[in-house]
Amino acid sequence: MVEPANLRAASSNSGGAEDKPARSFVAMVLSAILPGLGQLYLGQSPKAIVLFAIFVSAIGIFYLNSLPVTGWDDLMRFKPATQNNISTDTAEDSEAQEPYSFHIWTFDDGEKLMYRPSWKLKISASVQGILCWLYAVGDGWRGRRRTRRHP
Repeated sequence: MVEPANLRAASSNSGGAEDKPARSFVAMVLSAILPGLGQLYLGQSPKAIVLFAIFVSAIGIFYLNSLPVTGWDDLMRFKPATQNNISTDTAEDSEAQEPYSFHIWTFDDGEKLMYRPSWKLKISASVQGILCWLYAVGDGWRGRRRTRRHP
């Protein structure tokens, strides 16, 4: 009666060894499509949520610092608008005086909270997105590190 248990343990060990490269490859491909998908496939939900949130925030920061976007060329713009393109007819309109500034909130005392895109944030968001993507693909390739121990 001892042999069937040993055969069962040996067959489950060999099945797990053959399954790991396939699972790692699938997780790597899913992570290459969208960071966090491979980790979700491997059952690592908290890590998947964090990687997805980091990647989406990088895309959001990159996009907000590329505004106004009217075409693909606008995503590659690193210089502010020239003074010729800005109309300064009214002195009270502070949005027209600052290129690419967006009014977010007006306080009770009349001060305005403005958002002004920066090329430095655009570069750092690009680096953040690339590093997050590389980590997710590498983590997906490593696959699940947990090993089953049979008693």
